[in-house]
Amino acid sequence: MSETPFHLQYTLSRGQRIVPHIRIWGIAYSPFILVLFGFFVVAAVFNFSRFRLWDGIGFVLFAVLVFMLVRGFFVGIIDVLTTRNREVDLLVEKTAAGVLLRGQRRWLFLDGFVEMSKYRRDVWTLRHHNGSVLNIPTAQISEHQLDYIRAAMERGRTAEGVRAVIERGRRIKEISNEKKQT
Repeated sequence: MSETPFHLQYTLSRGQRIVPHIRIWGIAYSPFILVLFGFFVVAAVFNFSRFRLWDGIGFVLFAVLVFMLVRGFFVGIIDVLTTRNREVDLLVEKTAAGVLLRGQRRWLFLDGFVEMSKYRRDVWTLRHHNGSVLNIPTAQISEHQLDYIRAAMERGRTAEGVRAVIERGRRIKEISNEKKQT
C-alpha cells in the first residue's frame, strides 16, 4: 500500500449531498423528524396567535428539543437548502484526511471511518465515528485511493488499531490539558 498522500478538489451538487444525508438518517425517519418539528412549530404559532402564552412556550420548547436531539440532521438539510454547490478540498495523508472548511483544515483520522457506501450511484459516502460525513464523487477518486482508505479503516478495527486509537486519544488529551494550563 502506498503512503503517498493524495489531494482531491471537487464540487458536490445538492442532489449529491441530500440523497446520502437522507439515506443515512433513514428514508422513513427523515420525514418523521420534519413532520414532528413542523407540528411543534405550527402548534406554537397557533397558540401564540390565540394568546396562549404558556402553551406556545411549551411547543417552542418541544421544537427546540427535537432540533437539539437531531441537530446533525437539520444542519445537513439547512446546508443543502442554502448552498447550491459545495466546493470540497480534501487532503488524504498517511493517517488522516483533512477537509478545508472556512479556510481551516479539519482532520479526521482514517482509522475512525466506520462505513464506506454508495447511497447514490455517483457518490461515495464515508461516515466517521464522530458523525462527520465525507461525500466524494466516484469520478474524482480512484479505486487505488479507495483501497488506501479501506485499509486504514480495517486497521482501526483490529486490536492493535484500537490500542493505537486509545493511545492517540490520551496524547491529544494531554496536549489539550497542557494548552489549558498555559
